Amino acid sequence: MKRIAIFLVAVLFSLALAGCNFDFTTSAVSTPYTTTTTSTSTTSSTTTSTQIDISQIEAEIYQRLYSDLYDQVYAQVVGNISQEEFDTIYAQVVQDSWAKIDTGEIEVTAATVTDMILSVVDNQAKSVIGVSVYAADGTTLQAIGSGVIYKHLDNTYYVVTNNHVVADGEVYMIRFEDGTEVPATLRGVDPLVDLAVLYFTSTEDLPVATFGDSDAVEKGTIVLAVGNPSGYDYFGSVTYGIVSGTDRYFDIDSDGTKDMFVGYIQHDASINAGNSGGALFNLQGEVIGINVIKIADIAIEGMGFAIPSSLVEDICSDIEQYGVSKQKPVLGIEFVDISNPDIISYLFTNYKVTIPSSITSGFYVMNVVSGSSFDGYVEVGDIVTQIGDITITDTTDFVENYSKYRVGDLIDLVLIRNGVTLTFTNIELKPKPEA
Repeated sequence: MKRIAIFLVAVLFSLALAGCNFDFTTSAVSTPYTTTTTSTSTTSSTTTSTQIDISQIEAEIYQRLYSDLYDQVYAQVVGNISQEEFDTIYAQVVQDSWAKIDTGEIEVTAATVTDMILSVVDNQAKSVIGVSVYAADGTTLQAIGSGVIYKHLDNTYYVVTNNHVVADGEVYMIRFEDGTEVPATLRGVDPLVDLAVLYFTSTEDLPVATFGDSDAVEKGTIVLAVGNPSGYDYFGSVTYGIVSGTDRYFDIDSDGTKDMFVGYIQHDASINAGNSGGALFNLQGEVIGINVIKIADIAIEGMGFAIPSSLVEDICSDIEQYGVSKQKPVLGIEFVDISNPDIISYLFTNYKVTIPSSITSGFYVMNVVSGSSFDGYVEVGDIVTQIGDITITDTTDFVENYSKYRVGDLIDLVLIRNGVTLTFTNIELKPKPEA
């Protein structure tokens, strides 16, 4: 595939530069060629005509020209084209191929799918590397995980992995398939979403992954998980499966509430310890998720989860620029959920607050953080009944639905203050205020 892509581009480029107009249309006309032979006999002389197929001669000439041209152009161009330029060419070839598949111009068969998988394995999957995490002494190994090279700028490469991979270390090394390692620097982390960004320098031309559109991912999408399960003895393992579900939420920190903000991609491609931080690819070779969690239980099989690439890409961009993620909007209120009768009793007993019997759900505001999203709109003692398009019924429902919002989104707010319903519009969601 790479040779074909390079050749096609190189031929077109070379002909354009030369100003040539080659016509490779083969003539279908055969021209007779006459030869005369003279006999030594004095009794007679003969003239014979032999038909020579010019089209066959032309075909042989064109074949030789093609072979020579290919070898010359390939030798000239392959040494000059960068990995980034090739990735651009390759991405366009893939895009054109998928467009033809979508329109039915190319028929997809089992062999086609196999070729797609092999193409990802031979190309984009090589952007997945190892991440070795050491204690401050640089020798005590704390963790081994996976990472994805997602950006190349000059001699600097950026790697995304999970926060839990790097959390217990102070010295970081990037590991390649041949066993070599290079030192890396931790740029920043997002503990809530469980992402981290490292960077390292290298003069090598290394494969760089491309993020896909995780918002377009559907159940049944074929995916490939790439990583280092159980360590480097199984470096770059590839497993195959489908997307089992999207927008999955669950209680990561075991506090009894499903955690908001991350709507995970659920899939059944096998992942294990060491796959953390590795890539979930689609058949177009795009990273649609970063693997983070596997439910390990004797009664459960094939339940892995990946952080959607749309969120990963935004968080990585923030960490590169600021050293922290600014994607999660912070409301800036401390509240209690009055849908729980025990909370109503608690408010009355400890704060002498009486909640009207007509109000059965909402958030009673206990405190407002200065400089946060709701500062200037909400006051202590308010009962918030709607945030954005989420009607407050209970904390769990709110947590699951609020995850769709990002910093910069504009939302409306409905609350009850001293028995009066107030509505505020176009409130901009902000990140956590600077300490």
